[in-house]
Amino acid sequence: MTSLLANKVAAITGGVTGIGRAIALAYLRHGARVVVNHYPDPTSAAHFQDMLAEAGPDAGASLIAVPGDIALASTATELVETTVRAFGRLDVFVSNAGVCQFQDFLRYVG
Repeated sequence: MTSLLANKVAAITGGVTGIGRAIALAYLRHGARVVVNHYPDPTSAAHFQDMLAEAGPDAGASLIAVPGDIALASTATELVETTVRAFGRLDVFVSNAGVCQFQDFLRYVG
């Protein structure tokens, strides 16, 4: 498969189920490093573990999770900060979670 996203870093909200999960797995297959956000509950944590298994044995170095309620500004900040701390930058942001409050995104990035 072509590595369309080689050396790219993506953060995806709502990233362990449905469309977000499919996006995350496709990004991984195309060479991206991916940080997914999911709601902080046991079911979502289990979905992330299943996702790691599906992504393959080497996925642990390229796929990490940041649990938290993305409707909270602190979770948005933590998602971006964790992504940059883990992988050095953020190239792609996918706002996929079922929460949509239109605000200035850069205000949350310090």
